[in-house]
Amino acid sequence: MVAGSPLPVLEVSISRQDLVRYAGVADDYLPRHWDQAMMQEQGFPDVVVHGWLGTAHLLRAVGQVLSPDEWSLSQYSVRYRRPLYPGMVTCEGEVIAAEPGIRRVSARMLDCDRNVATTAELLYGARTVTNAV
Repeated sequence: MVAGSPLPVLEVSISRQDLVRYAGVADDYLPRHWDQAMMQEQGFPDVVVHGWLGTAHLLRAVGQVLSPDEWSLSQYSVRYRRPLYPGMVTCEGEVIAAEPGIRRVSARMLDCDRNVATTAELLYGARTVTNAV
C-alpha cells in the first residue's frame, strides 16, 4: 500500500448482544452500555457502544490490508468525537504515509447517519521474520 491508498470499507452491525459480550470480556458493566431507560432520561436516544469495541472494528478495517502477521501496531491515537449507538457503522480510511517498513494510517468510524463518531491515527511497522535453525 502506498500513501493515498484507501482502506477497504468495512460495514459492521453492532447489536445489543455485541455490547453484552463485550461487557463480559472487558468487565465493563457501566449502565450507559445497557440501561436504555436511564440513557433516554439523560437525553440520549439509546445506550452507547463501548469505545474500545468501536476501535476494535477500526483495527479490523486496517487489518484487511495490513495483516497482523506482517505488520505490528506501534503507536495509536484515538478520538471519540460523538456517541456511537448500536446499529450499522462504517469503517474507512487511508494510508497517509508509506516508507520502507512503516505505514501511517488515518481511519474513521461513521455512524448510520454518516457522522464521524471515532477517528484514529495509527502507525504500523513491518514485522521482522527470523528463521529458526
